[in-house]
Amino acid sequence: MKIYIDPSCDILYSSFYINGLYEIYGKANVAFSSKYFKSFKHDNHFFAFVVEDRKVLRKVVIDFTDSSHIDSVALDWCDVYGKINLDCTLPTSTKVIAIGPSFGIQIYSLLETLWYAVSNLLKSYHRIPNKRKFLSDYKAQWRRPKFSSYQSAPAQDPYVFFISSLWKQEPETNRFRAHFIRVCRLQKGIRFEGGFAPRTRNDMRGFEDLTAAERIGISEYLKKTSQSLMVFNTPAVKSCHGWKLAEYLCLGKAIISTPLQRALPSPLTHLEQVFYSLGDQETLKQAVNELMTNTALRQQLERGARHYFNTFLSPRQVIQALLDEKASSYIP
Repeated sequence: MKIYIDPSCDILYSSFYINGLYEIYGKANVAFSSKYFKSFKHDNHFFAFVVEDRKVLRKVVIDFTDSSHIDSVALDWCDVYGKINLDCTLPTSTKVIAIGPSFGIQIYSLLETLWYAVSNLLKSYHRIPNKRKFLSDYKAQWRRPKFSSYQSAPAQDPYVFFISSLWKQEPETNRFRAHFIRVCRLQKGIRFEGGFAPRTRNDMRGFEDLTAAERIGISEYLKKTSQSLMVFNTPAVKSCHGWKLAEYLCLGKAIISTPLQRALPSPLTHLEQVFYSLGDQETLKQAVNELMTNTALRQQLERGARHYFNTFLSPRQVIQALLDEKASSYIP
């Protein structure tokens, strides 16, 4: 059995799933090759791979774009189409399944990163319109934490850490995040750290009082998030599942979230894996108060979040779910 990965893939967004392939099949059995992928271009939209088992091919696409759009070329090509941001209100193919959110991780050392960046650029050179972006994704992958760095840690009561981006096209996301920051800053007994990450051009007005003094590195972000008593999630760009949701579940955090708008492999249940809030300041205040004072509930949410991730969202589990689907192709 051999697994072939499209060398034109966005390595930053694909890294999570490549890690799953390595876990299941071993690194020696996974290779980058353009053999099956010559109709695809590097577009930061999806990740394609093939499982070749004698004369049976299993062609898989993992679509990690923020939008709910299904790529018709990729859908026609594949046997199964895993979609992070699946909108169940829209008609779609039986090939498509919801796989839930993920996040970028480091899967290669510096030398490996350099090797794969150059070799995969050469293998798919004519299928990569933006070669600078292609190479920058390898650098970004190397700067990410390893998957093993995402470990549950005891929360530091009464510490709450939250930092996030402002999005020009997502006023509701900005408003909900602002409400959470204000509630935590005003809440007696909470030692809050964070705010909105400062924008390079300082071109988002109205949030100056909620903006942090400086950006922080990913290692510090991960450490502080793991120590936080609770965390906050809300759908982001185009109502997508953001990386934060997957990171929070992986870290086993007590999550306050506004209602999700994209499908999941299994629902996140209120008071079991997540505490849902409408996102207004009053209901967020109630949620924060409840998690501050109800230790048993907070610990239940922490256990439920980690169990959900291990059951449905880990790299290995996502790959296994896609390969458990029955469709396949035949090599004549």
